[in-house]
Amino acid sequence: MQDISIRKLYIIVFSTGAIVMILELIGSRILAPTLGTSIFIWTSLIGIILGALSFGYYFGGHLADKNPNLETFSFLIFFAGIFIFFIIVAKNFILEIGFSLGMKNGAVFSSIFLFVIPSFFLGTISPYAARLSIKKVEDSGKTIGNLYAVSTFGSIIGTFLAGFYLIPNFGSINILYALAISLFFISLFIYHKKEKIVILFLSLLLVFGFSITSKAFNKEKYLVNEDTLYGHIKIYDQEKADGKILRIMAVENFFDSGMILGSDELAFGYTKYYRLDNIFKKDVKKAVLFGGAAYSVAKDFLLRNGKGEIDVVEIDPKTTQFAEEYFDLDTGNARLDIYHEDARMFLNNIVRNNNDKYDVVYNDAFSSNCSAPFHLTTREAVEKIYDILNEDGIYITNVISAISGEKSEFFRAEYKTIAEKFENIFVFSVGGVSLDKLETVQNIIIVATKEDVDINNIIENNQDEEIGKLLGNYWKYKIEFDDVKILTDDYAPVNHYTSKLCVF
Repeated sequence: MQDISIRKLYIIVFSTGAIVMILELIGSRILAPTLGTSIFIWTSLIGIILGALSFGYYFGGHLADKNPNLETFSFLIFFAGIFIFFIIVAKNFILEIGFSLGMKNGAVFSSIFLFVIPSFFLGTISPYAARLSIKKVEDSGKTIGNLYAVSTFGSIIGTFLAGFYLIPNFGSINILYALAISLFFISLFIYHKKEKIVILFLSLLLVFGFSITSKAFNKEKYLVNEDTLYGHIKIYDQEKADGKILRIMAVENFFDSGMILGSDELAFGYTKYYRLDNIFKKDVKKAVLFGGAAYSVAKDFLLRNGKGEIDVVEIDPKTTQFAEEYFDLDTGNARLDIYHEDARMFLNNIVRNNNDKYDVVYNDAFSSNCSAPFHLTTREAVEKIYDILNEDGIYITNVISAISGEKSEFFRAEYKTIAEKFENIFVFSVGGVSLDKLETVQNIIIVATKEDVDINNIIENNQDEEIGKLLGNYWKYKIEFDDVKILTDDYAPVNHYTSKLCVF
């Protein structure tokens, strides 16, 4: 057996332990733009990678017992780097297949074909290093314990490094390049020959060539194509049938917000339903919006309400930056206040501190039909929303679901949850009010009021043609919700409900 110093082995297992956890966290960012960020993504990713690591531990231990040597150890690490590079090359093809399989099956399929092999090779490293480190049987327990402690400490450092620094600053693909190159050099650090150096050099050329080509392509296609702390954002222009240019902000590959260039017209039909605020509440002085994105709803509010003030709660500061750069957002507007925090935390703070009340709460945080922040759907969240509203205040939220049938559970559960607290609830079907739309997945607008409202009187006396079109989609039929439970912080199977909407 060839000798290697214990210090070198500590460096190797620390580094590869960090790489394992960085790879796992990056995995979620690779899958999210195509498959979303639901619990099913994390379940698949963690389960598949743990399974692959387990096989790696088993294989690495058996291989080390047969003929422990530095050349084999070096090539195990080298191949881990090669297959991390494979993720970069193959991800679009694999994810396209995964997309066609639906959220759950697609998450499992994509995790297997992208992450099993590199995770397997990374799993072989610790047992192989342990075998190389053992000099005396009497010290084997302590030696192996020390190595696994160092490896685990590396994983801890890798977790915080990825989440707090690498992902928001460098982007997923660049980090994968760095992981692959790091493993190549760790491999050389252990054992090197001329042939191996040539292979490494050619691999690096291929990596950088692919990187330059990919970046050039993305630069042409997107104004922005960037990872942030909270998601992956793409901004691009698209010509409509009428020749107008639609600028879109897509978060995790789902249309999140947008604007028509050179126009104050709202780009997406469902956002016009937030204009019902002035029908249910004549004088809106202060409002709050959950979910800013490109700030189209907030900008429209400021245009419509000459003296009204609006607070926007947007968790991702990058979206605000991009909205200012690409979507004509004026962050200096004295009637606009922006809070970069989670909407539920914002609610908690407002209620706890007994701050000013609002006339309207708009919720545009459920913008994807594949995932929704469950903690904004629950009884506890609705109670806090109720508490921050004035006595004649209203709550308007957009839900993507069907009204009836198998794909309606999310809407009906949310309807039931809101109905428990609010006096009146009115539903508007953006896709139309005919009964053949019952099982169609669409934007559904829920308007909840604290006071009694005569909706029929509102419809009859409305004089505004545009508002009349919106009121024309009032869903007058009964909403059945006996078979669904009220959503709570303890029980909110929102991901399960929305997964049924994502059979692509």
